[in-house]
Amino acid sequence: MPVLREDVLRHDRPVQFFSAGVDLDGLRREIFFLAYHLHWSWGELMDLDIAERRVYVSLLIEQIERENSRMEEAR
Repeated sequence: MPVLREDVLRHDRPVQFFSAGVDLDGLRREIFFLAYHLHWSWGELMDLDIAERRVYVSLLIEQIERENSRMEEAR
């Protein structure tokens, strides 16, 4: 798995161009969440525009919540 450049990691605050304010842990969580559920590769996810990636995260959360609600109703 590719790693973030050392000069990016050494900053005290997020590098705006690189992360748009997402901390390293938040970025990892977004990537893991999408990769786990959608089976997209790390490269495909990192190639997405940050805003577009966040839209996919939101859509996936909404879908999971709908499915969970349906399962609860069925019980």
